Amino acid sequence: MINSKFLLIVSFIVILIIYIILFSIDEIIKIILDEYISISVTILIIVIYFILKYKLKDKIILYFIPDNEYVSIKNSVLFFIVFEIIDYYSYGDLIQMIKYWFLYWIYGVMGYFLIKVINLYKNYLAYKKIDKNR
Repeated sequence: MINSKFLLIVSFIVILIIYIILFSIDEIIKIILDEYISISVTILIIVIYFILKYKLKDKIILYFIPDNEYVSIKNSVLFFIVFEIIDYYSYGDLIQMIKYWFLYWIYGVMGYFLIKVINLYKNYLAYKKIDKNR
């Protein structure tokens, strides 16, 4: 098992290194700017996460959704290989396939924080209901 945060950080560094090797700086900036909607949504989810985390700072957090802090290395690698094979056949080009890695990374970050936000929001509602009944 590997920590999800560590996996996201390492995968970002690897993607960045591969992008620097394969693409020019202008192409890298274009790839990033093409995903401005996904990046904006991810930033919004992260802001909501920190707001809920602040509101629940002195409370005990219950996990309504199973914790996603640790993922299996085997499952991560298998997931990556399956989607890379699908992408290669869909796009027919290795470079086109690699250009989507940043988008997939953004989706991973979005999914990670979305699960956290849903869990914190359920905690927030539960504590709000408890405080209302007092």
